[in-house]
Amino acid sequence: MRQWLRAGVCLPLLTLVVAFFAACVRDDAAGPGVFTPELISTAAVPLSESEEVALLADERTACLIDSYEGQIRCVTREGGVVGVFGREGEGPGEFIDPAYLARGEAGTVGVVDTDLGRFTVFEPSGGWVSDIMLPEVFQPFPSFGAAVSGVSLDFMVMLGRMSGSLMTRYDVDLASGEVLRQEESPPGPWDVDCEQVVHGIPDPAGGWAFVACEGHLIFVGGTGDATVLRAPLYVPELPNEQDVARTEEELLALNRSQGLPRTPATDEALERYRATPKNYYLRAGEQLFDAANRYWIATQRDQHEWSWLDVYENAAYLGSVRVRDRLRAFDILGSTLVVLVDRQVGPDDGDGLPDRALDWYDIADLPFAR
Repeated sequence: MRQWLRAGVCLPLLTLVVAFFAACVRDDAAGPGVFTPELISTAAVPLSESEEVALLADERTACLIDSYEGQIRCVTREGGVVGVFGREGEGPGEFIDPAYLARGEAGTVGVVDTDLGRFTVFEPSGGWVSDIMLPEVFQPFPSFGAAVSGVSLDFMVMLGRMSGSLMTRYDVDLASGEVLRQEESPPGPWDVDCEQVVHGIPDPAGGWAFVACEGHLIFVGGTGDATVLRAPLYVPELPNEQDVARTEEELLALNRSQGLPRTPATDEALERYRATPKNYYLRAGEQLFDAANRYWIATQRDQHEWSWLDVYENAAYLGSVRVRDRLRAFDILGSTLVVLVDRQVGPDDGDGLPDRALDWYDIADLPFAR
């Protein structure tokens, strides 16, 4: 599926010595417990409104959604194009709204079309393998095998208009489309002062992990016991000008999709955004458990020259992994971290738009990876 350092506790001396000599070192200038992994390679990819990436089973190929063309693009870490596929339609291999990606254990890639409520499996070259209709449109876990699993969100619970479980997990057989498992998340309540729980994912070891408001995380064990903590490095931070510009473009794009010009309501929404501290988490779905059952979450700290992924284990903070540029999405498999980023706009960017790229990092030598 998609923690040595407890809050306020320093790394042991032995760990510091190991980290100093490792290829991936702690960066004291960035703060205690922050680690910068080795960049393996990078590949330029087209601009897209989609912020999805799936690292495939070979750890060398990653797939993205090209929202402007309605296609899936799979590239190697050297920048070679393995496949570009899909077109608008409702037939096999076609999409109306490709929204989520997942990797197949056999080297394939899966695509959730939220409009069609369908999950389609492809070879990374574009060959159609199979598809099933989903019982409910959900965000899939990063990996699938004979069944695809994911979570759906109950918006009425999220908005506080009804009580109950926020998320529902589904396991669906890829051969028959049969629902093998349907499990609601624990309903709480939990001791979070701001009272808004936003999104959750199941813990492979049992239990769930939730993101909540004002930098809070909730880790619920398999027996229902819950640990509520505030992210140690969370500081309420107002959006910077790059954040504001991106949100402005998103609001204007929404208006254009509805045939509307810029309106006073657009400007009011933008001013509210400018004056409101950013969430701790980047987006609700940018969190996962790695193979060692460590919980990774993309944050909104800074996001100018650097971005941060916070890492937890057993409801304890381990440290932060720092990657360059503005992180939009990430995936992890084995010793490889792949990050979808927007580059900083430079003097050569005549259109004023950031270039988009995939960066591959080696995370085998992170101190908490041992």
